Amino acid sequence: MKILLVNPPVGFGYYSMGLSRPPLGLAYMAALLPNHQVTIIDFNIEKKNWKRYPFGGFDVVGVSADTSRYSTSMKIARLAKAAGATVVMGGPHVSFFDEDALRSGAVDYVIRNEGEYAFRSLLRYLSHEIPIEDVGGLSCLADGAIMRTPNEPFITDLDSLPLPARELLPLRSYKEKINGRPMTTMITSRGCPFNCNFCSSSQFSGVRWRPRSVDGLLEEIDLIYRKYDYRAINFIDDNFTLNPDRAAKISERITAGGYDLYWEAMSHVETVVKNPGMVKVMAKSGLKWMFLGFESGSQEILNEYGKKSSVEDARRAVDILHENGVKIIGAFILGALGDNERTMRETICLAKSLNPSRVQFSLLTPYPGTKLFERVKEKLLTKDWAMYSGLHPTIKLDKITPQGLNRFLFKAYAGFYLRPPKAIENYPYIFRTMPSAMALIFTNLFSRGYKI
Repeated sequence: MKILLVNPPVGFGYYSMGLSRPPLGLAYMAALLPNHQVTIIDFNIEKKNWKRYPFGGFDVVGVSADTSRYSTSMKIARLAKAAGATVVMGGPHVSFFDEDALRSGAVDYVIRNEGEYAFRSLLRYLSHEIPIEDVGGLSCLADGAIMRTPNEPFITDLDSLPLPARELLPLRSYKEKINGRPMTTMITSRGCPFNCNFCSSSQFSGVRWRPRSVDGLLEEIDLIYRKYDYRAINFIDDNFTLNPDRAAKISERITAGGYDLYWEAMSHVETVVKNPGMVKVMAKSGLKWMFLGFESGSQEILNEYGKKSSVEDARRAVDILHENGVKIIGAFILGALGDNERTMRETICLAKSLNPSRVQFSLLTPYPGTKLFERVKEKLLTKDWAMYSGLHPTIKLDKITPQGLNRFLFKAYAGFYLRPPKAIENYPYIFRTMPSAMALIFTNLFSRGYKI
């Protein structure tokens, strides 16, 4: 079969603020399909118009759909369906909200949760090799009703998966860098046990943390280093350091292998505070940036989120990383259910006080599949899923209006990045990303509201 796997365009979002990363999920799926002719198209990168793309040249078109891209994903699905292709959709949004897509008439099948083996099985069904009941994690229409097969089990042995088919991606078109070096991405584990109420990752990928073996991921590092000639890697796991001993062992193997690597990873504040030795080993092996979720400068809001760390832990984590020469991207959330002007000012003040090299301010967003969504679904300001980017108010809060929340988002970004030392430090980043960010924020500042 001729298979097309589509990564839809983001529109405005964090891609506009410097993120440019290959869709490894699609590359993993493609790697399991050696008997098919597979093409991956990333409309965020490739200079092709999705409205005029020749979808009719493919038997099956698979479209990714997270919440903020769902509307665009559906438009692509309609074009592919009209062109005669069988349309399959997967991703976090339709894993939890499959019925709308299926009843649209544009989507033939939805693959829920991890898609590699389920999609391969679906192709076997379409080739008349197996019955539809043997396809796990599948949703479709049957006699006008939604049929859902039992979920495909989460893949426990990630080493059993072939490495992602990077050869199908225009790797050099992704321009993100680490300290000036072109960067690519890697995944070393799946699943997250923290199950935060605002994050769908634990539902989509499971609460069981599933790490790849150190030997297996060093094999991929070597491939990236020698075949693709990258000297910078971003490990995009939800939490690279969940097992500190494993993180240290990976770092030691990178050092022992003589790799000249710069790298970046995500961690938790409390993990850094409890494991300064781990940070030292990681920094020695080339760790240059750490992404940390500080979330709030108010202890009461941290408690609301169920975070185990404190504001003082945040300060200590920053000290430990800076002592080892590691720069920080700090993530903060505005618009918690209990937030008010005082607590949000505390968050902005903490961001300035911690002074990470970069920050990401987001508005609390209730993504489908999260406990937060179920809690606030009667308080949604809009069901325009394109607004669910983390940069638009989507919840009717008790203590602040949507316009007031947008003003705080503007104050947060402007107050952090327009300080002269920070502006000088981040001039290239600001020059590239701030015009689009500020245009969005200014537009929202004068919004008259939202319609459900």
